[in-house]
Amino acid sequence: MSGEQAETLPEDLDTWLDQQASEDGVDRDDLLVRAVAAYRILEGERETLDDADGTREQLTEEVDRLDARLAAVEDDVDTKIDDVRSRLVQVKREVDTKAPTEHGHPGLADRVDTAGATATEALDRIGGLGDRLDRGFENYEEVLTYLRDTTDDLDDDVTRLAHTLVDLRDRTAALEATMERHTAAVDLKREANQQSITDATCAGCDSTVHLGLLSVPQCPHCERGFVDVEPARGFFGSATLTVGDPPALDGETTSPPSEHTHSENGDD
Repeated sequence: MSGEQAETLPEDLDTWLDQQASEDGVDRDDLLVRAVAAYRILEGERETLDDADGTREQLTEEVDRLDARLAAVEDDVDTKIDDVRSRLVQVKREVDTKAPTEHGHPGLADRVDTAGATATEALDRIGGLGDRLDRGFENYEEVLTYLRDTTDDLDDDVTRLAHTLVDLRDRTAALEATMERHTAAVDLKREANQQSITDATCAGCDSTVHLGLLSVPQCPHCERGFVDVEPARGFFGSATLTVGDPPALDGETTSPPSEHTHSENGDD
């Protein structure tokens, strides 16, 4: 049987088989069996390598998709940070021009610090991920797990940043409303001062109001809003603070509480 197999081999392979069997000190047929077995193993490994190549291509595509997703998250974070920054600059300018020097908003400052810390953390995560992608990866499964976890963390950071941004916008709107009321009170007192009016009667409840004590254009007794001050009519008349219902200011959802600290009930 072995002789028949040998006769079918090409001359160069037949010669090599004889030489190799002689060098290894084994039977020619045993060497032939070992060669066939080795070939069979190589064929099996080739299939495994082909499967590995296919898996590698799939992992590469997954990495590309996650990379694109990370780029989108980074763009979203940058946009939100720019929006917050421009909004804060605008509010600070308005506050600097309207608010008294001793006036402060520690709550708003804390929220600004929180937003900045969240944005910085998100950018640090993105930067670290970009560095790791640039260096390349040897373990694809570890890479995919890392990318998924990091992307989820970035999504959480963006969500928290969005919530902080909404809160900042609400606080900014409330601050703008407060500044509008403060400005209205300043304008009302300036108009009264130009007419040498220090006290006036509220047209809504007939109570006497000391204009110098007003922090908002609102009666401290009936809480009606003041829209104008009219000088006294006649020698014994008194100045009058006209009341009305001005349009609601942006950021106000409920009527603010009375902001006077001095009771004037004894002045009537």
